[in-house]
Amino acid sequence: MYEIHLKIHEEKDLYSPFDESCRTLSGEVSDYLAGQYGKKGIGEEIVLKIKCDGPVNFERVKGAFQELIREQKVRNANQKRANLLKQLWLFCIGVVFVTAAILLDGVLNSLPVELISIVGSFAVWEAANIWIVENPRTRLASRTLKRLNATRIVILSPDGETPDGGASDGASRDGL
Repeated sequence: MYEIHLKIHEEKDLYSPFDESCRTLSGEVSDYLAGQYGKKGIGEEIVLKIKCDGPVNFERVKGAFQELIREQKVRNANQKRANLLKQLWLFCIGVVFVTAAILLDGVLNSLPVELISIVGSFAVWEAANIWIVENPRTRLASRTLKRLNATRIVILSPDGETPDGGASDGASRDGL
């Protein structure tokens, strides 16, 4: 089990100061959690322990974490789509330029033909780079987001005990 400890003074410290509805986690909290999630082992259960000096609305906290994961999933899906379009576009352009260089080899001087060939080769290489480097990153992010859905949230009082009213450990066992 991998525990992430988050210490706040008030519940509002979790949320973005620009969101009056308290549905968006602050950038600092999001960045901290992203860094902590990167340290955990594969397949480990994640428990987020929030220690707060005041009362905390568990459902609102849970909703904010669900919103964070939803936003990350949308961003990741958009990145996958953009990678696919760039990859296909660059590959097609590369094939066209390399084919043009082959067909123009005897017609034009060697310098323009070589430049056309280089542009085509570069485009094909960039398409391959997206396939080799970028696509595995987005797949890893997708798997991480799926595991984040199983995060268990525990709200702790200042003395380290789970408060009786509101968010208890039992209420948070289901994950997000």
